[in-house]
Amino acid sequence: IHLDEGARAAQEAAAGSLFDVTVCSVSRKSRMEKLLSGVGSLLYGMRFTMLFFYVGLVTIIFGILGKFLLETYKLMSTLLFGELEKIALIIKVLELVDMTMVAQLVWVVALAGVSLFVTTGHFDKKDMKKPDWLDHVNTYNLKLKLAFAIISISGVHALKTYLSGDLSLENIQIVTMVAVIHFTFVLSAIGISFAERLTREKT
Repeated sequence: IHLDEGARAAQEAAAGSLFDVTVCSVSRKSRMEKLLSGVGSLLYGMRFTMLFFYVGLVTIIFGILGKFLLETYKLMSTLLFGELEKIALIIKVLELVDMTMVAQLVWVVALAGVSLFVTTGHFDKKDMKKPDWLDHVNTYNLKLKLAFAIISISGVHALKTYLSGDLSLENIQIVTMVAVIHFTFVLSAIGISFAERLTREKT
């Protein structure tokens, strides 16, 4: 009888100890989940701080617009009241095209960034006119758009560099270096597209 009572007491003590361990483990897990949930909520709430970056990009667009209007005024004044060679005219026009494409690149980053990382509520209105690609934008599409925009800007810059120089050895080296950088951008865009295609096929 004493042995049975001792065994029963040992079993109750073991069960109590196991219960305490289980409760302690559940309590630790609950505290960890609350901590992770709090950190996640804090990070998610901080997404609105990205607006300051996008507002800065919009400010840059206005700066590019001012420079563009000034250069356009100078070019029109020269065309109407001065003399300008054909090659010089093409170079000036390419500079304006270059500024336009840079402004478009910044605009795409700001608009897509707000839609992807901040909020989409302001773009869901039915009566709002918006670009068609904005409904299908994701990080992959954004990377490709940026890559192709950079390629276009690099191509315009390479053409401007080629037209603005003569056939001296120094200018040929500069044009060659610009061309190599341009093709590097092209290969990078192809690599991004190919890697994303492989990822989609695996999933």
